[in-house]
Amino acid sequence: MISQEQTIAEPSVMMLGAEHGSALGVIRGLGRRGIRVYAGGCYARPAAGYSRFVTRRFTYSDSPDLAFDQIVERLRRWRPGVLLPIMDHAWSVVYSHLTDWSDYTTLIPCPDSALRDELGDKARLARLAEAHGVAMPRTFAPPSVEEALALQDELPYPVLLKPAAGTAGIGISLVRDAASLEAALQADDTPPMIQEYVEGEDLELTILADRGEPVAGSAYVTLRNRPPYGPPVACRTIHDDEFMRIGTGFLRGLGYHGVAHLDFRRDRRDGEPKLLDFNVRLAGSNEISTRTGVDFAYLLYQLALGRRVEPCFEYEVGTEFRWPLFGEIRHLVCSPHKGAVASELLRWRGVHTDVSLSDPLPHVVDLFNVLANVGAGLVHRSGTDG
Repeated sequence: MISQEQTIAEPSVMMLGAEHGSALGVIRGLGRRGIRVYAGGCYARPAAGYSRFVTRRFTYSDSPDLAFDQIVERLRRWRPGVLLPIMDHAWSVVYSHLTDWSDYTTLIPCPDSALRDELGDKARLARLAEAHGVAMPRTFAPPSVEEALALQDELPYPVLLKPAAGTAGIGISLVRDAASLEAALQADDTPPMIQEYVEGEDLELTILADRGEPVAGSAYVTLRNRPPYGPPVACRTIHDDEFMRIGTGFLRGLGYHGVAHLDFRRDRRDGEPKLLDFNVRLAGSNEISTRTGVDFAYLLYQLALGRRVEPCFEYEVGTEFRWPLFGEIRHLVCSPHKGAVASELLRWRGVHTDVSLSDPLPHVVDLFNVLANVGAGLVHRSGTDG
């Protein structure tokens, strides 16, 4: 006789953004709970979509409007219970049609468009942080290149030049003096945000809030990152009540709804965590939280379905997690201290990674994609050289 528990399946999930490595941890976490996962991505071969936990996969366009139509077509056919985007391109598609998804499925909790735009603009983020008492490095947001140049004699060098709406460390450059600033600004017509460079350890904080009330949180320190200013490729979980209080207080003050990932650096001069960035989504390094006891994707899934979520701020502390393929390897290749890095990589006691022998195909596809891209680049270079 088949029991009722065996016949009632959990609603399925359609995950968007399967071209990103971070999607793999989300898919595996949900799949291991018996939830059917449909995976879509904007690459021809979205690597995470080849996980053994994916029931169906598809590809959609880079264009948000075309992608919307293609995703809706799959929603109509497959009827997933929850739509779960990750990373920026997938969220840009979702926000471009934010009020339309309810006709087809249930979107995971997320902030409204106005708050997302504020938090995604680094100059406006700096003003929000100041208003809520969250420390940041000294930040300047000149409205023009000319006004940026006018600051050159008063800036606290070295400083970072950051694109107003950049992500994953892309486009960030370090400037050490006024002459270098002038040279950097002359190369671009758009004024960057200018931020004091702070020495110290990088801290990562992920928090889930339900209409302003934090319900889950996880913190970790970055051990190594994708050079020069990219996301973590190796982390270790930490417990720091004051650090968590800063993040939860900020989200409570914002009335934030959904998951947020905040990048901090602990200023070596005064020991204070200072906010560097605010991501209105799951982090690329989210799998360390899932593996150590806070499964944010599953909690988002539960909230989307209207279920009660018990507060979850307890997790394994001192656990190290690495992303060796194209993360740690890239760090090693680019590091000027290869001996020290290689020695650290050989230390494996108590270390976890995203590599799974029981689910290897995503890594094989990822390697194929990297080699195909390198080959395409060589062909393109050969053609232009000729």
